[in-house]
Amino acid sequence: MYDLIIVGSGPAGSASALVASKMGLKTLVIERGSEPGAKNVSGAMVRVEDLRVFGAEPPLEREVRRVRLVLGKGEVEINVRPRDRLITTGRLKLDKWMASQAEQAGALVLNKTTALKVEGEKVVTDRGEVYGKSIILAEGANPLVSMDMGLRRDLTPEETVQTVKEVYSLNKDEVNKRLGLSSDLEGISVRYLFQDPVPGAGFLYTYKDSIAFGIGVHMRSLLRHKLRPQDVLEEVKRYLGIPELVKGFSLREYSAKIIPENGYPEWRPCSGNVYLVGDALGLVNPITFNGIGPAVISGALAGESVARDGCEGYERSLLRDPEISQIVKGRSLIRELVKEENLRFYVSSAIDVATSWTGGSISMSGIRENPWKLMKHALLLMEVTA
Repeated sequence: MYDLIIVGSGPAGSASALVASKMGLKTLVIERGSEPGAKNVSGAMVRVEDLRVFGAEPPLEREVRRVRLVLGKGEVEINVRPRDRLITTGRLKLDKWMASQAEQAGALVLNKTTALKVEGEKVVTDRGEVYGKSIILAEGANPLVSMDMGLRRDLTPEETVQTVKEVYSLNKDEVNKRLGLSSDLEGISVRYLFQDPVPGAGFLYTYKDSIAFGIGVHMRSLLRHKLRPQDVLEEVKRYLGIPELVKGFSLREYSAKIIPENGYPEWRPCSGNVYLVGDALGLVNPITFNGIGPAVISGALAGESVARDGCEGYERSLLRDPEISQIVKGRSLIRELVKEENLRFYVSSAIDVATSWTGGSISMSGIRENPWKLMKHALLLMEVTA
């Protein structure tokens, strides 16, 4: 009998295992992949501060020294120097590193094992049964066990963003040259907000010898316009000049992922001896494009609560955490902003203001015609930042 069984060795699962093991719990982590991170085929940009619970230097590809915001088809570009330390890192390396930190603290990680269902203190896997006094489900965005137990429901198209990503590789000198980077360690991150063929957001990350480009579009828009996400990706790449940027590179990876835009507090984070964390609880911050941070935070809080004050303590700690609180407060604002008409309005208005300013005047017609929309969203934004 284990004190704690954790399903999934991603950022949330490993954070849970690390904290619980340090607090003396006999902890088992069940991972369906051949090793932690095996299911993740690409990389990510992370805020190093979000990983502080692991207490060591994470594996990195590049230090992100600039974050660029690009609007529309490139009409407006804004460069920002990050205040916090940002890095790009490979998910396989990152997840293995996180799991190794948990193992050093005493957790046992069992790979190639798929959890099929949970019944009380019993976890049924494809390799047999194991027993734990408490169970943390860190299943990610496809939480089959959680839904089987009735702890949460499946996401609807209204609550889902579909992302697709491509990773192109060549060599570090070409990455440096084409992105204007001064060293092998320097990196840049680009965020895109576009309107065509449907409104959405995109990203570009730089790794040592590769570039990742991807887009995210609300599932509702894809269904309404009968578009496939790969069609949107190709169209956005074309007008942003991505094919020219990666010319000569080889396509190394192609991946797709669902991003939840609903979850806690509509879904309860725990029931009895079972806890939900990370993507399984819908904890992604779309305002800051941050999924790993909330996963680590919720995982650590769940691990601590299992050792101390149980389910009620976990619920209280989630409410007190600033990052989780921002996600909860921001859900109403995000539901508004992801509507096609609103995303189009803000992108086109920002482009109109910026481009007219360079011509010697400032066009505010779109803004003047929509004062109530602006006021409503400003009030929602104030709630997020309160």
